[in-house]
Amino acid sequence: MKKMELDGKILKILCGVLIISLFAACKTNKGATAYDADIMKTEENFFSSVIDRSCRFNTLSARIKLEFEGRQKQFSSRASLKMIYNERLQLSIQPLLGIEMFFIEVGADSVKIVDRMNKLYMTDSYDNLKGETQIDFNFHNLQALFANQIFVPGENDISPAHFRLFRSTADRSRAEFKLKDTNGMFYTFEAGGNEQLLSTTISNGSGNLMLAWNYGNFLPIDNQRFPSEMTVRLSADGDIQGTVSLSFSTPEINSPINTDFNIPSGYKRVTMAQIINSLEIK
Repeated sequence: MKKMELDGKILKILCGVLIISLFAACKTNKGATAYDADIMKTEENFFSSVIDRSCRFNTLSARIKLEFEGRQKQFSSRASLKMIYNERLQLSIQPLLGIEMFFIEVGADSVKIVDRMNKLYMTDSYDNLKGETQIDFNFHNLQALFANQIFVPGENDISPAHFRLFRSTADRSRAEFKLKDTNGMFYTFEAGGNEQLLSTTISNGSGNLMLAWNYGNFLPIDNQRFPSEMTVRLSADGDIQGTVSLSFSTPEINSPINTDFNIPSGYKRVTMAQIINSLEIK
């Protein structure tokens, strides 16, 4: 397979997991105020502060308004999100009268997607997905995207000691931290002068394929600030292939949640590629 085709497959599958399992949010970065004096800290200290300012929780739950816009289709829906930190993320898509149409569970070892309307399901391990794509991205990295955190591809946690892996630039209004994984994918994390992560961008070596995740409208929750609006956008050769918008309503952290789930009997198993094609992510 040619390098260009492999890069495209990597980002399509990654975007497929993200767009289906998050349908993220597209708004401007409200609440991202820059403070001129703050980036007078060393870049390493600033990196550490961004890590400290990220949202920390044992559980997260929220009602979400989501909007999806692809090249050939668009729709909006209600959804509910449940997360147990370092264990699993669940998203229930409920477009009509609170009736679940899609269910997605992304766990530490596997991904499950259930299409209740067509009685289909997909389940696969990260090991198999890595075998197909050679991508280092894992559950903990997806979790970090939802939690407004910097991450290292393939790693399960982030600490100030990881600063040595990044190339950093800073001015009076923002800082960027960049790294390249072993497969040539680039990761760029942009933070504002208030030490809040504003965006994460993943791209291939040539930069013609890009997945951008933006954060905005930060709300105070339990002495922390959580981005109540997010954006996930996939672009190819400068053209937007798909955008998903998430607007969080009354997010709660550290409340008891139930994540019990079983795939219904009689459903037909399909592949990730078929799930992606059903969304027309071309």
